[in-house]
Amino acid sequence: MITLPNDSNGTFSANVRLHFYTPEGCIELGQLGPDFAILRDAQSLVASEGEIETIVDEKVTRWKVRITSPITPASRRFNFEPI
Repeated sequence: MITLPNDSNGTFSANVRLHFYTPEGCIELGQLGPDFAILRDAQSLVASEGEIETIVDEKVTRWKVRITSPITPASRRFNFEPI
């Protein structure tokens, strides 16, 4: 659950889930930025393209991305660009 500011009382909660879909399967994301993501759990991935999915209070958004930095167990963070 993520708490975000709200004009009426200062805060509100949203149910947020983040996923990265690759040919290898679905992987949970721990954080998502404008051009980067952080895997929830460390692992290696060979995918060069995939889809990022955000679900905020049951509203699903997906977009295709190209990975622009390696995904290795040493670093859960990777960069991407939309395609």
